[in-house]
Amino acid sequence: MSSERSPLRALTYLAPSLPFELFEILSDVISDVTGREVQLSVEDRHSGPMHSDHDPFAAGEIDLAFLCSPSYLYLRSRPDPSVALVHAGLVFDDQRNSGMPVYHSDVVVRDSHVASSFGDLEGSVWGYNDTCSLSGYFSTCQKLRELGRASYFERQVHTGSHLRSLESIVQRDIDAAAIDSNVLRRFFVEHPEMEDQLRVVESWGPFPIQPIVLRSELSGLAAPIARALVGIERDEERARRLRALDIVGLRPTTLADYEDERCEMQALGLIA
Repeated sequence: MSSERSPLRALTYLAPSLPFELFEILSDVISDVTGREVQLSVEDRHSGPMHSDHDPFAAGEIDLAFLCSPSYLYLRSRPDPSVALVHAGLVFDDQRNSGMPVYHSDVVVRDSHVASSFGDLEGSVWGYNDTCSLSGYFSTCQKLRELGRASYFERQVHTGSHLRSLESIVQRDIDAAAIDSNVLRRFFVEHPEMEDQLRVVESWGPFPIQPIVLRSELSGLAAPIARALVGIERDEERARRLRALDIVGLRPTTLADYEDERCEMQALGLIA
């Protein structure tokens, strides 16, 4: 089969914390504009490849991905970048976003916990989803750097996902965690009984929305894909499905949108 018509191998690192249906909708748009089938799968162990991880883009194993920005920034910083940015970002229905492709990190505790701010959580048991996540891990690293603190918690627990972090808070395995604001909102929609058991004590951000990337050899597809995604609202059925997932559409993004996070990662010594 010609490479121009072979399936695009796509991977989302963001499900099931964000609904898999979301990435199916986006993949369908990409299939329409490229004329190529999109074969979508899930990697739920981490939010994207980082320093010691296998790079499936460089290995030619995947063509397209939805991942967290630290991974994108790391892959982009390498001497031979393996990914190119698709300049389109999701806009979630959160008034804090002001219609922009951004999101926040919400610090969550049990409702019965004494903490009223992050400052009250020193010496607590802190959970994080994975070390590639901006909202769940790097946001905390950035906060501690601002405070000038190398240590802060009694211990930190790797939970494996934002959803498991929330479960661990309820079950008292951890005291608190920083949660992707879009994941948290969706969690409360699906589990309204949890609104009385969990409480947000602080919010950080806004942060640039999780990027969509292509394997660098396919960068010529980035512009038409971005145009189609930004224009998704013209498709009434797909726009309706996105609204049901609390998404108002997609907006153009630029490299500059990720510049502050690139500087933060440099300050943390994670990229050159």
